[in-house]
Amino acid sequence: MLLKAVGMPSDPGGERVFKARAKLEEQVRLAAYLQHPQSVRVHGLHKAEGAWYVITDHPSCNSLNDVLALVTECKRWFSPLFALHVGAQVAGALHPAHTAQDERGRSLGIVHRAIDLDHVFVDWSGRVQVSDFGLALSRLPGRVASTVRRPQGDTYFSSPEMLLTGRVDARSDLFALGLVMLELATGRSLLHPPNEISPKALAALSRKQRAGLTRAIQRARLAGALRVPLCRLLQRSPAARYPTAGELEADLSRCLGGTYGAKEAGAELKAVADEAGEHRGNEGLLHPRPRARSQDRITTHSLLKNESEKIWL
Repeated sequence: MLLKAVGMPSDPGGERVFKARAKLEEQVRLAAYLQHPQSVRVHGLHKAEGAWYVITDHPSCNSLNDVLALVTECKRWFSPLFALHVGAQVAGALHPAHTAQDERGRSLGIVHRAIDLDHVFVDWSGRVQVSDFGLALSRLPGRVASTVRRPQGDTYFSSPEMLLTGRVDARSDLFALGLVMLELATGRSLLHPPNEISPKALAALSRKQRAGLTRAIQRARLAGALRVPLCRLLQRSPAARYPTAGELEADLSRCLGGTYGAKEAGAELKAVADEAGEHRGNEGLLHPRPRARSQDRITTHSLLKNESEKIWL
């Protein structure tokens, strides 16, 4: 289990108290609409010893950030098929969130806003999970608007509209996912220039030249099966991207052709980890862990309006 804690200010009746609790309550309420096996579960909100805690599952696997750190000593990165697999799985988790509706059939307009290497996890069997919808944008009734004027996740994985205007929709998550897939396959982000370009030469480039997205992806020498969806995902205009995560998942699954799935992704992950271990002398190698026992089944309850001490889903 994982606890996200927010300490209570000294003034129990102040605005900070209201906002802190309201944001945590919102995360728990929103989780009721995110019951998907590839989304990390949120169990409830609890008050203890002067702090509020959101209780979630702790992913029993590695973040993509940890996985990439593991292979920095290797002379290769993950295969295009691995990147396609991760992309399809994340898209599969995002689609039900993006299309979630409330009890009256109204769209909740959920946008994760923090799809990056720290919020996507993969285990040694190739299973992928997405965490931390606590930063999500939504139309949930009673939602407390954020006053933070900056990207909610890693800036390097933010869409242009997130950086420039802050006004985002589901297609912003797809842009971020494209950046994740690109880094898995190349070890580089979209903002990294080619190694042979000097800082002086880079500074002399025009804005139009810097925006040569298609050429940048082609320089990465990616297989067509990955290059084509990436070129569409990483368009500056949201209208030029995939319209939905569901369509993206279907397209990536077609690219995989049923020949590469969780089993193959797990095997590739272990092979890359072993290679990285040889380079590092096996220091810090994340070995596959034995399968843990299933967690006790947690009874879920409705959110009670007047319940002040504990809120469970």
